[in-house]
Amino acid sequence: MRAMNQAIYANYCREFTKLSIWYARKRILDGMSDFENAINERVNIFRHTSLYKGGKRHPAEGAEIPEWNALLERVESVFDTHITDDNTTELEQKSFEILWPIIEPRVKEQKPWRPTLQERPYESWTRDYWKDTVNIHIANAYAPESPLSEKRTEFAAALIRLLEDTQSTRPETENVGCGSWLNSVPTFSALFPQAWMDSADAEHNVRYTLGHWGQFETRHGDFHAKNGARFRETGEFPYTSLRCQDRINSVLEHLRATFPDAVEHNRTTHGRE
Repeated sequence: MRAMNQAIYANYCREFTKLSIWYARKRILDGMSDFENAINERVNIFRHTSLYKGGKRHPAEGAEIPEWNALLERVESVFDTHITDDNTTELEQKSFEILWPIIEPRVKEQKPWRPTLQERPYESWTRDYWKDTVNIHIANAYAPESPLSEKRTEFAAALIRLLEDTQSTRPETENVGCGSWLNSVPTFSALFPQAWMDSADAEHNVRYTLGHWGQFETRHGDFHAKNGARFRETGEFPYTSLRCQDRINSVLEHLRATFPDAVEHNRTTHGRE
């Protein structure tokens, strides 16, 4: 099981890194970024390396990482030679081969992610705060099942608990917001009232976060080949990252009315009234 999981993750890392190199090249040629900005801030390569150290540092946040900088010098030389090639295969492959030695250790550590409720009380949801808004973030804690199909009830139930607890612990927080490509997916946006989508604002500032890049990973942790091919063909993200928000009361009212099975799940499983 672990060997299969590692093989899937290795394929994801390989194909995702190559796609990221392709996009970095596109940004440079379009005059949107220089090399350092494209690799460090606009694609999500670094977080898949052994240098990430559990999220404690990132070059986009100002961390000085000599080993990373030395590798980027080598990658940049590949870009200098191949960036104008019509066929990007050599650029992508040579760049990936330079980066693989710091990606491979992460692949070897890979194992199925099964967080407990103590580790993630809201399952696939996490939150942080900004002024009067709770920002919600998504990571699939149910893989290989999907929060938008097989685990839809649990997914909605966990969001209800998160918002109820926010109201209890931070009553001054009146709004909930989320910036993600998932807002462009109807089965996700259905969790929210119409005002949520009415507030949608496209996030054109591409960063290295999953708000843009999460759409290239399948529920099984593999590379999403269909979305990757579409991105290469059109030059646009298949699902636009949207920033949406609404009042917590309105979202809770919608969730309780639309997902009565989620309310019942919280009552019977989590002791919520």
